[in-house]
Amino acid sequence: MKVRNIVIQLFVCFFVCFLTANLCAQGYEIKVTLATKHYDSLRLQAFDGKKEFVDMQVLPYAKTVVFKGKKSLDPGIYLLEGDTVGITEILISDSKSQQFSITEKDSVIKFINSPENEANQQYMKEMRVFDQRMYQLDVEFREMQSSNLPQYMMQPFVDSLMARAVRISEEKTAFQRSKAEQYKQYLLGSIIKSTIELPTPPRELYGNQMQMQMYVANHLYDNYAWEDERMIGTPIAVNKHKQFANILYYLDAEAGEPYLREALKAAKANDKVYFSFFDQLEEILGATKSLYRVEGLYIVMLKDALAYDKTDKVRKTRYEAELKHLDKNLDGSVLPNFNLLMSNGDTTTLYDIKSPYMLLYFQHPECPTCRQVRTKMKDYPMLNKAIKDGKIVVLTVYFEKDQKVFDNFLKTEANPQWLNSWNYDNQIEKEELFYLVTIPYMFLVDKDKRVIKKDILYNEIEDYVKTLR
Repeated sequence: MKVRNIVIQLFVCFFVCFLTANLCAQGYEIKVTLATKHYDSLRLQAFDGKKEFVDMQVLPYAKTVVFKGKKSLDPGIYLLEGDTVGITEILISDSKSQQFSITEKDSVIKFINSPENEANQQYMKEMRVFDQRMYQLDVEFREMQSSNLPQYMMQPFVDSLMARAVRISEEKTAFQRSKAEQYKQYLLGSIIKSTIELPTPPRELYGNQMQMQMYVANHLYDNYAWEDERMIGTPIAVNKHKQFANILYYLDAEAGEPYLREALKAAKANDKVYFSFFDQLEEILGATKSLYRVEGLYIVMLKDALAYDKTDKVRKTRYEAELKHLDKNLDGSVLPNFNLLMSNGDTTTLYDIKSPYMLLYFQHPECPTCRQVRTKMKDYPMLNKAIKDGKIVVLTVYFEKDQKVFDNFLKTEANPQWLNSWNYDNQIEKEELFYLVTIPYMFLVDKDKRVIKKDILYNEIEDYVKTLR
């Protein structure tokens, strides 16, 4: 019986110790000791997943303070700030080992009991050496420029500087690759891998902005750690995705689609990474209020997500509804017909208006953006010449119910060089012929009302007009 009691007591003791250890491991405790810096307060900040770091804890200044919490910090990058001055970044890779110290003396930061952050401090120190070597090349170049050397002597010097810059860049990339491999178990390894610079573009691309953007789109994710969902908690991921979305917007749907498909495919290395990437791109390329919305690219994204077996029911329902609206009146399709009341009081239909080409402009006359775009368009020389030559007509269409709005528009703001109309029977909205959640919304169509360009933007009009035969 005594033996049995001893066994039970040992088991209880072991269980209590095990439970206590696990409970401790679930929290975090960061001890900060500043020897030479002084602030009013110290801040521990977390990345909000979108664009900025936000306060998690703010403590009054003391030479030693302790940030702690019962819940473990999520993987990602955190910042330690004194007032609004950055002191150091903190990397968190997992829920364990979140009890460590940070010391500062003579502006030198050291981490104790955090191997990853100690390695990051050493990595950043070594990276600064590469930066200093590149800076020295820039100093030499500037000195050469101010030396008044003849051109024939300058060129060999410039070539030498370029060759040295290439060698430094290659050394830096090799160093980063070795460190990414060395620390691959940490978030640090993925950060290093994901921040390796793009390969130097071929010289012939430098004079061609479109080709340069395509090159960047093609190589932006060459080294990105798609497989590591911890990158979601870093601004590195967000900034890279924003850059990618802006390039796609510049390239437009047709040129950008292949790069988008490749990135979506790569993102499937981890389903959390995929949907984080999707959501960030959707905010820029798909959101109705975004100035960078590109419907063609958003349609590609929606179809890709609907075909992905990790997409949950809630997302599928929303994506299917979005696609139902967007996947109509696409380039190459014929627009549906609808009734119109013209400025002279005649009724007609879209199909009855004949012209080699038409710019169909859906609007609300009193919409501020509609007014701004109309103002810009009236001064487009290529468009005005095409109208004068009978090559194209601009047809504005007001599609809501208030005739007073239309009548006032005709009296005060209607461009006499354009055709101005009202869908008086509300057919467009009742039959959902178009998806007009944002206005103005324009189509460029041919004589058969076949779509040449859906959702054409006002700053694209002149370029398209140039191509009309």
